[in-house]
Amino acid sequence: MKRAAIGTVLLLLSAGNLPARAAEVTVPLGARADKIEVLYTRQGPMALVGLLDEEALAVVDLTSKQIKSRTPLGIRPLVVRRVGSTKVAAVGGPASGNLVLVDFEKQEVVRQVDLGSGIFDIAVDAERGRIVVTHPAADRISVVNPATGQVRIFPMPGPPLAAAIQSANGNLLVTLGGSDPLGLAIVNLANGELLARLRSGATPEDMVLDLVHQQAVVLNSGSNDLTLVPLSATARTVRTVGLDWRPSRLVLSRDGRYAYVTSGESDRLQIVDLEAGQIVKSRPLGRLPTGIVLLEDDSLLVAEAGTQALRRITPESFAVSELPPLQPGSVAGVITDVAGKPITKGVLKVEGRTVPILPDGSFLISKLPAGKHLVDVQVPGFPAFSARLQAREGYVVTDEIRLPPRSQAEKVDGIGFIADVPQYSELLARTLVERLAGKEKTRKVILLNGPLGPHPEFVQLAPTVRDLNLLDRDNRYTEDLEKLQTIGRSLGLRYIVVTQVQFTRGYNTQGDPIINTLLRFFVPVSLPNFSPNQLRSQAVAVVVDLQKVRSGDKAMLFKAEDRDDTGGPPLFEEAADGLFRLEVKRMAEQIDNQWKEKSPFIS
Repeated sequence: MKRAAIGTVLLLLSAGNLPARAAEVTVPLGARADKIEVLYTRQGPMALVGLLDEEALAVVDLTSKQIKSRTPLGIRPLVVRRVGSTKVAAVGGPASGNLVLVDFEKQEVVRQVDLGSGIFDIAVDAERGRIVVTHPAADRISVVNPATGQVRIFPMPGPPLAAAIQSANGNLLVTLGGSDPLGLAIVNLANGELLARLRSGATPEDMVLDLVHQQAVVLNSGSNDLTLVPLSATARTVRTVGLDWRPSRLVLSRDGRYAYVTSGESDRLQIVDLEAGQIVKSRPLGRLPTGIVLLEDDSLLVAEAGTQALRRITPESFAVSELPPLQPGSVAGVITDVAGKPITKGVLKVEGRTVPILPDGSFLISKLPAGKHLVDVQVPGFPAFSARLQAREGYVVTDEIRLPPRSQAEKVDGIGFIADVPQYSELLARTLVERLAGKEKTRKVILLNGPLGPHPEFVQLAPTVRDLNLLDRDNRYTEDLEKLQTIGRSLGLRYIVVTQVQFTRGYNTQGDPIINTLLRFFVPVSLPNFSPNQLRSQAVAVVVDLQKVRSGDKAMLFKAEDRDDTGGPPLFEEAADGLFRLEVKRMAEQIDNQWKEKSPFIS
């Protein structure tokens, strides 16, 4: 989790060809700030800023460059969100479980809602009259009715961080902290049902919805990159754009072409061309920049922790054509085989250049543009191989490239199973292996990643499928199909089956009516062992014929569903786990029956 940020508002008033620094002035805040909000009045734009050190909400007049008011909150405010078009702001912070609703025009607190756990982000669904609050420490979200203060609580499969509402359907997009590659979740706020888990990077700390391109732009502070996640069937596949510096917050240009990313650790603004998939420029800011918003005149407003001020930057001062070009970087490293032994000869090809591999296995690629690059590795005796390397502006980055196995299997007709990350996916794969192995007497059927770790034949290849992103939103194979083909050639597998299980806990009024009512409508209740009484499971098995399919082909999917409606008294976690495992067994039987009707495995 990021440190609590600090903030100031800085204003850039002039444009033209003047240097950016000369045009910038500051509005001192006297305290740190992070996520900020802007509203427009007859007097001009106003910034709503949470002052962490003063525990107050400030209203800053961006025209006169003065703080108009300070409203005491009693909490350290990390995030501020305006509630629709009202004069009320929702404010929260990680050090307090109180959600504070403030009338910023009357300068008074109108309601405090005790949610029982610290707050990282707030999303407002004004159309449906609800506020969503994320609680990373408690692995849950709260859905608050701002008019009545009523609360519903929904558990999350990880620490929820950034939140955004899909206005068309009212579903919630929420990022989940940690290194789970399925770090973006879509949640039905009507009942808390987890609708989907999508790809992201490590520690997805901020997020913006790009309505122009129908995608979510996720900022990953743990992996120093942006993930572009499609939200419609016609959008492109998931893409990742590497960053030079650890990011803090982001905002998009009005046309969705550029992402403007603050970096608190390097005091810089990184400008990313999302269409080209690379950083195009970067420029210095004040100390510890955090929150950032785009104003109606296309200028940027940045909260800065170190200078404790807001900075307003006119478009002319950060236009790509006006900024100095990025300094190139270098990547140094070593090439090894699967056993970790250095490769003694070969070449790397990148950006139209050929770089030799030295006798000790090392390499140096100099003057490489900042960003991620696909490098072709050509080593005698090894199959063709490509690796991704990232160069940082003005730095030498070290990396290691591990080649696939030298030898290829003589007979390629086996079937391997890989379980995806979510819980119970491994159980589905193991059950299907047991069923299929009894029928396939002439070829091997193996579970590649089991409960005791990778299969012995798969140990050296296991890193190949780390962060595997096999399918796009239209269920077509991505370029990551090459990873499975490498595994198949090495282990003699004709097919690889990827399994995934998703499960949800609904609410059943046949259970304890008092507990169910408390959970759904009134106050937060701490019942860590309680699981609601409607259990739903969905299973998918993707059968990949490695000899026939190519990137862009439609995937062969086999699906199954199951459910339990237990009713009666509250259902505890151990009982829920047992029922989910029974559901997985039944879904494995459904998929096996589909394979009996029409086998996807050609002998």
